[in-house]
Amino acid sequence: MHILNGRTSFGFFVAPLVFCTVVFLQVLSPVPATANEADETSFAAIQARRDVLFDATLNDPTNLDIAFEYAMLSAEVGDYEAAISTLERMLVFAPGLPRVQLELAVLYYRIGATDTAQYYLDAVSQQELPPSVRGRVDEFATIIGKQSRPYRFSGTVQAGFQGHSNANLAPNQEAIIIGGVPITLGPGASGQSDTNFFALAQLHFTHDLPGQGSLFEVDTTLYTTNYFDINRLDMNLIEVAAGPSFSLGRYGWDNSRLGVYGIFGASTLDGHHYSSTLGLGTRLRSQINERVFLDVLLEGRSVDYKNGPNYPTASLQSGEAYRAQAQFTALLNTNLLTLFTLEARLVDGEQDFKSYAAYAMSARANYYFTGYSGGILADNAPWTLSFAAGGLMRDYDGPDPFIDPMNRQDDNAYWIEASLGIPLEKDFSAYITGQYLGQNSNYATRDYEGAILTFGVSKRF
Repeated sequence: MHILNGRTSFGFFVAPLVFCTVVFLQVLSPVPATANEADETSFAAIQARRDVLFDATLNDPTNLDIAFEYAMLSAEVGDYEAAISTLERMLVFAPGLPRVQLELAVLYYRIGATDTAQYYLDAVSQQELPPSVRGRVDEFATIIGKQSRPYRFSGTVQAGFQGHSNANLAPNQEAIIIGGVPITLGPGASGQSDTNFFALAQLHFTHDLPGQGSLFEVDTTLYTTNYFDINRLDMNLIEVAAGPSFSLGRYGWDNSRLGVYGIFGASTLDGHHYSSTLGLGTRLRSQINERVFLDVLLEGRSVDYKNGPNYPTASLQSGEAYRAQAQFTALLNTNLLTLFTLEARLVDGEQDFKSYAAYAMSARANYYFTGYSGGILADNAPWTLSFAAGGLMRDYDGPDPFIDPMNRQDDNAYWIEASLGIPLEKDFSAYITGQYLGQNSNYATRDYEGAILTFGVSKRF
């Protein structure tokens, strides 16, 4: 059966995606730090020096210079436990050493133990320090202070209007050919232009858990849209992903987190209950270095669709949906940010013609520059010029008997986009986005193209 081929192809896509991600982490991971900065000979030399220093600390445990050098080399190769235990032992022989307390604060922060890091930072802050050391302490205090609050809340809210040349994503012509027979589409079955209002909120909440670097995180997405004419496209959606995440600093992956979460969602379409969602996911987020970030997720959902007056066969889509995604973000310089995304989806509906495997990729470049300021425009805030493009291949498992009982549906979709973001006061911004999108399909009813023009404002908090 074709569905086996579709699932196999999905596996063949996801497996290389995960493999490439793991290889990417191994190549760029800062663990051990020296492995990225020196060759194997230098790394071996540091390890040999550590062995000598370790024996020396056993023979002379009160020698603080030897102990400190051993701790710093241990931190350099990623052995944070050895570094921390050595520094804490030093404080037994010489309580209150500012340099040791500061290094302990940094190391505990790197493994995600922000409470302990704050304790040592408070201790060193109360002492008389040289200006250079005081500056480093103050800078680190600002960083750790933002992450040491037990509860943190952030997010983005945006709203605006969109003009669509083909709002219902239907064929652009009224006459199409199905199975060699010319068909004239009825009212509303061909592409229609329309305008809609939309609002989107993406909220993030975190709460510190007792474990070192452990958090409970909640991500909430709220979306609503209302069309001026085609009311059957009106939609409301809520999705919540909640679960713990764990710092990987103790395993040598600085600034990296692994999370697991449950997914809960519901939506309405055309004023009627359209879908309910339950699922599970896992996510790896890692700051590889100062300029490169990686975000990988794997999710599985069970989705129950409900029929409605304008969607009498929606329930045929009910079933399981699986998703794998990897996003690479690179800050090429202070003005240019790039993103590259790979994604695979497998949808297993009640019927083969509602089941498919889809593979997508997209790329985005954001250019930041100094624009006009004054009035309601924010001072010293960058404007953003963004260009993006993406494509998708979708392969259905079986033919739709209502359209073509002999051939299954195959789609190739694409889009390009340009956007300008203008910073306003108090973390508001305005933006204008132009997008052109289309889909080539062997089903004439699924062939379309169109353009979208968006005017919106957003608020960060």
